[in-house]
Amino acid sequence: MKKLIVIFVVLVGVVTIFPKFTNAESITNINGIVISEEEYNNFLKVHTHEYIMTMSEEKYEKLKSLDYSNVETETKYIETTYNSSLMLTTERELTKEEYDNFGGSSNARLSDGAQTTETTAKELILALVGGTTWNYVSVTATWKYIPETRSFDVIGFRGYGFDFREGSQQGEQIYILDNTYTVINYAWNGTNIQKHDNGFGISMNIVNSDITDLQLTAECDISPTIAHPEIFTSYQHAISSVSLAQSQNYVLGGAGLGGVFEFPYSVSQKYDGMSGLRLTY
Repeated sequence: MKKLIVIFVVLVGVVTIFPKFTNAESITNINGIVISEEEYNNFLKVHTHEYIMTMSEEKYEKLKSLDYSNVETETKYIETTYNSSLMLTTERELTKEEYDNFGGSSNARLSDGAQTTETTAKELILALVGGTTWNYVSVTATWKYIPETRSFDVIGFRGYGFDFREGSQQGEQIYILDNTYTVINYAWNGTNIQKHDNGFGISMNIVNSDITDLQLTAECDISPTIAHPEIFTSYQHAISSVSLAQSQNYVLGGAGLGGVFEFPYSVSQKYDGMSGLRLTY
């Protein structure tokens, strides 16, 4: 597998499955940031527990500045089955209850000797926080079980009637290895980001080790330029090996995978084609 060539920061700390309460009104994340209970509950409207417990001081200050009285979210739970013999991927949308009860091993692979399939599930959450000039938007893809294939997955946004604030685009790959949180940060000007006038995508090389949890996040600031603009998001998982260059060979358009990423056919067939999410502001 091609090695990740973007410069990144790794943050390590002891895994905390539930918030660590230092007193009745605050928790402390792995970077020593003290978060009040009110802040924690507000942050959960936009991000996951894992994001909150691994975020940097800069991201904490960013989240503190948001207005949590104006939050819109969309969530989708998807079961994906990939047949490697037929090179065919199918998906089924799940209810939250079905997702929570989704069973199988960490790599839910079934084989009858002639065909091999991999079935797994993931949660996709799109959140938008309204602001006076700039709005904050984030997408988080959480795997129920770790995928077998690990290559360059792509996550990002396409906007219709939105400007994207340059320098605000970033992403994170969060996983747990040896009972320890690790974060790979993807900067707005890094090698793994592909920016366009109407949005951006980040290629994340999924860690190929014995991890137990996996989340991918992208985030940025957007500003409306028309009445009732729309933001679209997509997460595309590589079902076969792709290079960084191949994973960035796209334009952003409504006919693309998940309504965002328009790849050439030779590349698009290497991704699972999972449907995306959208919000109208």
